[in-house]
Amino acid sequence: MRSLTFLFIAAALLSGCANSPKPPAGVSGPYRPINTPDFKPPSTLIAKVFDFKYRGDPERAIEALREVQPQLTILPASGEKQRQGLVNVDLRQVTLEKALFEIGKQGNGIYEVIYKPDPANNRDLAFIKYVK
Repeated sequence: MRSLTFLFIAAALLSGCANSPKPPAGVSGPYRPINTPDFKPPSTLIAKVFDFKYRGDPERAIEALREVQPQLTILPASGEKQRQGLVNVDLRQVTLEKALFEIGKQGNGIYEVIYKPDPANNRDLAFIKYVK
């Protein structure tokens, strides 16, 4: 009798496993995140003093500066670009304002860098103004 009960239990368990549903289909291919937020570090994590080295176009210099200081918002350049300006800066332990000043100082009458801080919204605005 015991062996018959054991045989029934074993048969029930084995038949239950054979009739169980298949596992869900797996994901294939590379992982691509969807709806990821545009992350900007909090202002407490952004270094106020930094090193900056760049050589090239002044508009791209400000874009490179934004990589170091993500709170910087770059507005479109104003004026007509008639001559090519060149920036060559190697700055150590500077603030954002000082770095933009040094970029603008190399304009030599071709361009100016306009900088407007906005501490209420925790961002800074800058753009190139071509003079002549």
